[in-house]
Amino acid sequence: MMNSAVRKATVTSQIRRATASDLPVCAAIINNCIDATEWLPRTIDHTDVEALFVPSLLEKRTMFVAEEHGEILGYLSMSDDGFVPALYLQPAARNKGVGKALLDTAKIAHPGGLELTVFECNTSALRFYKREGFDEDPARRDDATEEGISTLWLRWPGGAQ
Repeated sequence: MMNSAVRKATVTSQIRRATASDLPVCAAIINNCIDATEWLPRTIDHTDVEALFVPSLLEKRTMFVAEEHGEILGYLSMSDDGFVPALYLQPAARNKGVGKALLDTAKIAHPGGLELTVFECNTSALRFYKREGFDEDPARRDDATEEGISTLWLRWPGGAQ
């Protein structure tokens, strides 16, 4: 109980809808994450990642950013059907409740349930998602990813948080 209270106390970021001016920072966050993750091979060039973050992306996906003192700490991208293709944080924002705040916002925006994939070897992300009520759908496991790393399909069934 105390640990949860401490974790919640560290969250001072504001969650808001992303704007076109946020997109370059979101691209940098994912590029930095790929570069910093030893087990994750880069399958798409930095420039190609940046090219994905164009204003029309905001017409196709709901994007939320966590911002503190004008700095973007992380973002979450979600399709209309509740699929979350991206939840990435700056390294300094991890384990401070920022990811939970973004995910809670997505749950509110799509209360009927969320789905996402996670690399099987990303044990910290798996622990996080399981703690947040996600369960694995073993039938949708993917062992033939572009990265050569198995991914697990997780689902949050929706409902009360």
